[in-house]
Amino acid sequence: MRQNINFESIAKEFLESLGVVVIIDTDSRIIYMTEKYAELFHISKPYPIGKKLSEYVPEEKLSDVIHTGKESVEEFFEHNGKTMVINRLLIRKDKAILGGVAFTSTSSRLTMKQLENKMSFLNKQVQFYKDNYFENTGTKYNIDQIITQDHELKKLIAFTKRAARTRSAILIQGESGTGKELFAHSVHNLSERAKMPFVILNCAAIPETLLESELFGYAEGAFTGALKGGKKGKIEQADGGTLLLDEINSMSLQLQAKLLRVVQEKEIQIIGGQNKEIDVRFVFTTNQDLAEMVRKGNFREDLYYRINVVELRIPPLRQRHGDIPLLVNHFIEKLNEELGSHITGLDQRALDLLESYQWPGNIRELENMIERAFNYANSGELSIEDFERLRLKINISENRQEHSLTLRAARAEAERLAILRALKQTRGNKKKAAELLDIDRSLLYDKMNKYHMR
Repeated sequence: MRQNINFESIAKEFLESLGVVVIIDTDSRIIYMTEKYAELFHISKPYPIGKKLSEYVPEEKLSDVIHTGKESVEEFFEHNGKTMVINRLLIRKDKAILGGVAFTSTSSRLTMKQLENKMSFLNKQVQFYKDNYFENTGTKYNIDQIITQDHELKKLIAFTKRAARTRSAILIQGESGTGKELFAHSVHNLSERAKMPFVILNCAAIPETLLESELFGYAEGAFTGALKGGKKGKIEQADGGTLLLDEINSMSLQLQAKLLRVVQEKEIQIIGGQNKEIDVRFVFTTNQDLAEMVRKGNFREDLYYRINVVELRIPPLRQRHGDIPLLVNHFIEKLNEELGSHITGLDQRALDLLESYQWPGNIRELENMIERAFNYANSGELSIEDFERLRLKINISENRQEHSLTLRAARAEAERLAILRALKQTRGNKKKAAELLDIDRSLLYDKMNKYHMR
């Protein structure tokens, strides 16, 4: 005798065995849910069949899967402090979507090791997007992070606070590693635009052929390979906020001409598109002397005067040796935290060594040297033996100086003494000293920097 088979009962038992399961139709109304699903989300009987799932489980994304047609497999789902692995699939007949099912169970293919790997990957993704956000639309630094007891640098910080409140373009000049980016971020944070975008474009890091489209953006179909819908340039992204053009000295003369029009007219010409008015506060940095580049014909004079409305000259570390102990302590604290070390400071001989060096790489080089020393010491104070590389650099430098009895060296020494006499005669008045020496005042500043004069 043939036994009657209850297919509906079998289907129900199968679904219940899967564990946490819910099925909805294309209107996101509940068709079926298992007891474990109801228990998890504290849904009491009778189960709300025919009701919207979002009314009972607002965080569930099964409706999105139906609307987008994109299934998701083995994704993390957070609920009441618990992390589950959930699958969201479509229910189809032929090509038509009839609904969706979400389910999870202890029989997931993901092992604990795989879960750890997947969580690690997701954490890296979060950090990437966090870093990307700060790089393009936010700031990392503020003025209070500048570590100094130097009188001149303190004056520059006070001036920066005043200048930041204006709309003027700011040119930040300084050698590599002096902290130009820190000042640039601070300008935005101190301005009325602090809650608006802060966008950065490094002119030296992008090939010349791509720099124009990165800066101005382009319309759809502007050229072969252009993205569908076009792309916003950095200037347009910074509309209402601040645009930092890092290493502006690397920009070609041709592109400088186009930038000049933007700075003057407050309007951009999108490649292959329409003109658009913009409201952007420009901040520029350079590790080269733009005035000298103008004289040599490598930088447009008209652009130079447009971007150099407010000038911030960051002094090199060799002109502020009194800050070295402060910076060393800061880097030791930072590296102790990052590396789990227990360095308490550095002895006097090591400090004397650091203060005797000229630091051509400035603060960045100092930090690198401290981190290098950490690798030779486990705890206690850093000693002079931990800075063997620095001692070698100093010895090489001294040997070169001993053998620099050339005509060029003699001429440089004579030039340095002439400037000192002129400054003494004019009681430090640089304008009058430049007139006495029969040179431009900007050239006098350059030579004073060259010979490490205040």
